[in-house]
Amino acid sequence: MTYIFNDPIHGTMELDRLLVCFIDTPEFQRLRNIKQTGVAYYVYPGATHNRFEHCIGVCYLAGQMIDKLSAQTEITRIDKLCVQIAGLLHDIGHGPFSHMFHDSFISQMTAENWSHELQSCRIFDHIVRKHEKIQNAITAAGIGELDLIFIKELINSQDYTYNEGWPFRGRPKEKSFLYEIVANERTGIDVDK
Repeated sequence: MTYIFNDPIHGTMELDRLLVCFIDTPEFQRLRNIKQTGVAYYVYPGATHNRFEHCIGVCYLAGQMIDKLSAQTEITRIDKLCVQIAGLLHDIGHGPFSHMFHDSFISQMTAENWSHELQSCRIFDHIVRKHEKIQNAITAAGIGELDLIFIKELINSQDYTYNEGWPFRGRPKEKSFLYEIVANERTGIDVDK
């Protein structure tokens, strides 16, 4: 089952029921109040783009890219859902004022190597543990433990290095192109730009 969203940029967007389950969580809904532009919003009040809209757009574009690639290579429905979930949740770890929050505030409050991507993975784990509706939807979609690892690898791929061969567990090297859709650490060209 799909749900229809209308977007001023992308027009009509169809999203899978599982994606809407994530959108309906309070953790995701808080993104409505986090400006994509951070404090620049105070100087340019017309710049109202928020993380909520941005994440839904990234999720949609990830799905569009998967659809185009699936004509040339084998991509499963689960692969597509995982990439879309990663696109949807890739920025859920942002705090108030987006990058300024972790550049100016978090960096002074903790010695931990903090990033919004790492925090996004933590929030993803929390959502999966906390919300029975999400757990049921994940099970119904056929998403397993390895797929959940894959989603977190897609969100936080910057923590992996290629020094000792293929660093990922979620998908084999033959599907390496999937890791370049949401957060392309190799070229920087991805659906998040």
